[in-house]
Amino acid sequence: KYLNVKGVFPLPRIARIKAPDTVHHVMCRSISELTLFKNYKDKVKYLELLALYCEKFQCSILSYCLMDTHVHIQLDPRGSDMSKFMHGINLCYAQYYNKKYRRHGHVFQGRFLSRAVFDDVYNLVVSAYIHNNPKDIPDYRDAVHTYPYSSYGIYLGNYDYDFGLADPDFILSQFASNPKEAMVRYAEFVSSCNKVTQKEKYYELIDDYVKNDKYDYKSERVVIYRDYSPHEILNAVESALKTEIPNFINVKYNRSLSDARAVSTFLMRCLCDFTYKDICKTLGNITASQAANLCNKGYELIKSIPKYQNIYPEILDFIKPKAS
Repeated sequence: KYLNVKGVFPLPRIARIKAPDTVHHVMCRSISELTLFKNYKDKVKYLELLALYCEKFQCSILSYCLMDTHVHIQLDPRGSDMSKFMHGINLCYAQYYNKKYRRHGHVFQGRFLSRAVFDDVYNLVVSAYIHNNPKDIPDYRDAVHTYPYSSYGIYLGNYDYDFGLADPDFILSQFASNPKEAMVRYAEFVSSCNKVTQKEKYYELIDDYVKNDKYDYKSERVVIYRDYSPHEILNAVESALKTEIPNFINVKYNRSLSDARAVSTFLMRCLCDFTYKDICKTLGNITASQAANLCNKGYELIKSIPKYQNIYPEILDFIKPKAS
């Protein structure tokens, strides 16, 4: 009864390699008959979602490029669950897309693809590959740095209106300590990579940059380990917000505690790597939609209210042994 119509056992999905403390090259593609981004507004919407979820999950984007049918992202999860991060972004975009274009069904072609970049130096190759993606578009064949939906222009200082999304400092610091010199050398590197296709030749090009006296790989990435317990989060929030009522997380109808409850719930989602189901179990007697609403409220408080805006550094300082 487990055989398919051809009499062959169906193969299970291959487990995704997820290394929360490792950079990943992520790619999402639309289903075959669909243009993923029909105009610049669609691309801007996706970039806004990327920026939003980077804030929520405390992730970092090293480089990105949005093409009409697919997306490339060089993602540093910084300890977060990459699947939850990408699922949230792509689900929100699919809902936006279907509502805008009055359609139903899938928008993306199955699961997103990802490859963990365990080789530190190969991070440079991934960045160059992503930034070279527009080379097949006639208008950008010899000017990929002018493509507006890629982080390359941010790297070269050509523009800075990407919602604070890209973090070029980590990659550029591998080429030179002086920012202007780093930009020049990185541009030369990306241009050189545009002329070859084989991985081995990419490595040869990297050797020209890394095997010299001036080069010193600087691993300055920040990883936040997401294995905190709810008890640690609650103690830290109580300390940061000077809330002195025991078990305040379970006090539902006290306005003076509702903000602390929302902030705590959001931090459990982010720093304990909790699902909404996990949050429901911790708080008790709430639904998944209520947990989602609490998380959203907590995020908005941290983003917009001055007294909450330093909550992350205060929390991480309170539980410092696990942050690196």
